[in-house]
Amino acid sequence: YMEYLVKAQDYLKLKIKDTYRLAHSYRVANIGKEIAEKEGLNVEDLIIACLLHDVSYCTPFKTQDEWQNHGRVSSKMVRTFLESIDYPKERIHDICYAIAIHVDLKADFDGEYNAFTLSVQEADNINRVGAYRLYETLEAAQFSKQSIDVQIKYVDLMLQTLNEYASYECTTKTAQTLWLDRIQFQKNYFERLKDQLKISTAL
Repeated sequence: YMEYLVKAQDYLKLKIKDTYRLAHSYRVANIGKEIAEKEGLNVEDLIIACLLHDVSYCTPFKTQDEWQNHGRVSSKMVRTFLESIDYPKERIHDICYAIAIHVDLKADFDGEYNAFTLSVQEADNINRVGAYRLYETLEAAQFSKQSIDVQIKYVDLMLQTLNEYASYECTTKTAQTLWLDRIQFQKNYFERLKDQLKISTAL
């Protein structure tokens, strides 16, 4: 069990030099691990699929289409890697299919949508609404440098988006619980932030 995970981590570190992408991959893998353990899915397979889902980031994307295709490119890379370490052949297909579809639910080979293959995308999505991404989003928007009026409008937009996200349905009960927990956390944060902003200009 650990032998293959160690090899997968070594492969990821060899390919990915971007510290953010590496940290992102570990976060998604840990979410995938929790989903697999609670849902009775193959833990090792899902950890590896999540860990390596973005391995194609080792090559730059020059266009939006190239980025859109990065799941399918990662899938090809992972298949080559898993075959090179003699990973059980009957398990490679679903790992690669899960990686291929994680961006847009499209693959360039046949496979099945099921709890396992959809969990990579869902673990990735759950990570996107976590505490770190909240911080990163505010930083990217240069939130602290904006006027209070602009900040309030931004918060309102985020709350609207989060309300829309709350209707998203995950494949497994565990993923759904993790998803809604993080959505609620962000909603609570932005609601409190808005309350503070509203009392920031006058008595």
